[in-house]
Amino acid sequence: MVCNPKAKKCPECGARFNFASAAEHPWFPFCSERCKLLDLGRWLKGEYAITEDLSRGQDLRDKAIDLDDPDVKAALDDT
Repeated sequence: MVCNPKAKKCPECGARFNFASAAEHPWFPFCSERCKLLDLGRWLKGEYAITEDLSRGQDLRDKAIDLDDPDVKAALDDT
């Protein structure tokens, strides 16, 4: 089976590279081990963060309190 190479842009350095499949490319989605390790270093130093809007939870809770479902009210009373 012949695989056509695909092109991708490295998220770290921006270099374009070809790969046959993500499973066969050892550093995917990066072009090299260097770029992969640079990205990992940023995660470990806390430069990246996954954030969420915490105020949205309060809005949902306020709307849910208006519901007459006793299970919903009981679950919200525990928080």
